[in-house]
Amino acid sequence: MVNLSLCSVYFDFQILIAQRYGGISRYFFEIIPELRNLGVHCDISCFHNHNYYFADSLGIHNLGNKFVRLAEFLVNMFKAHNDTRRKKYDIIHPTYYYMSYGTNAKIIHTVHDMIPEMYHINSRLIAAKKKTLHEADRIISVSESTKRDLLNIYSDIEPEKITVVHHGASMKHIDKPAQKLSIMNGKDYVLFVGNRAGYKNFMKFFEAMKPVMNAHRDLCVLCTGGGGFTQSERELIRGYEDRIIQAGLSDDELVNAYSGALCFVFPSLYEGFGLPLLEAFACDCPVICSKSSSLPEVAGDAAEYFDGNDSDDIAGHITHVIESDSLRDDLRRRGRERLNFFDWKKTARETLKCYEEVMIS
Repeated sequence: MVNLSLCSVYFDFQILIAQRYGGISRYFFEIIPELRNLGVHCDISCFHNHNYYFADSLGIHNLGNKFVRLAEFLVNMFKAHNDTRRKKYDIIHPTYYYMSYGTNAKIIHTVHDMIPEMYHINSRLIAAKKKTLHEADRIISVSESTKRDLLNIYSDIEPEKITVVHHGASMKHIDKPAQKLSIMNGKDYVLFVGNRAGYKNFMKFFEAMKPVMNAHRDLCVLCTGGGGFTQSERELIRGYEDRIIQAGLSDDELVNAYSGALCFVFPSLYEGFGLPLLEAFACDCPVICSKSSSLPEVAGDAAEYFDGNDSDDIAGHITHVIESDSLRDDLRRRGRERLNFFDWKKTARETLKCYEEVMIS
């Protein structure tokens, strides 16, 4: 067996200048210290880091215009190639798909979703991703669902090359009373979290909410993240403007938003994993979500499921949950239990096992 206490791993800069917040950078932020706790030597560096999670360790720099970002990418690319040639690493674990490494180190890639391929978004990214995945010695998939999609799209990749390692839960169960969100003025609300465009399915969700809100005249919707409403969204919510609130929230405020909601609705038609499900479970927030992609794999029996393409089905399940105290209590209990299946220490151990297997192969 390889003595992995001597293993050295290089994580590159890519996601740190591409993403201010988000699930991919959160993943690397969580697993790197856990791998270090297991004895793995991990290096990560970035000139002009833009990422919120790595701000304390790497500092932070405000995002510039596209020419500045291109220059930063090129400078960081030069540094990464220099780092990996100057020092011998056993594993290189790139944080995204635009970089290739001509070294003797083994290459591990984590695939977080197949959204670009499924929705034909960003042909340049798709081409880079295809190349780097075929070059990889091992691929980590964050869910069985993502692994199936990957194999359907890249049928020439051997299934044995892919290992499923679930994310952990960044929020642990929060056993304390929530602070009331002042922006909600004490009103009952349904919570929507994150981006709203395309496959995130906000338009169908709000179509479903209209009859629910008509039947429950004091019920509101809180949307957090995703920026201000677009023109098409403003047209959709016309007549309900005083009962639908969009707000950017801090981490503490987001906890309170989950904790104070009647339910969290996740109507997304496609997710590689679905971290907001675990956030809701941690905050004792009942979950209602689409029965699609990875969501049933992650939520298990701790959610009410609907057909994300059917607004009547969405409305029916939301109504069922908000009108039943006992069902909401049961979903909270199931969510607490489900949360126990997801732990970053476990994610790191299983990642470490992938490193070991690829080093001795």
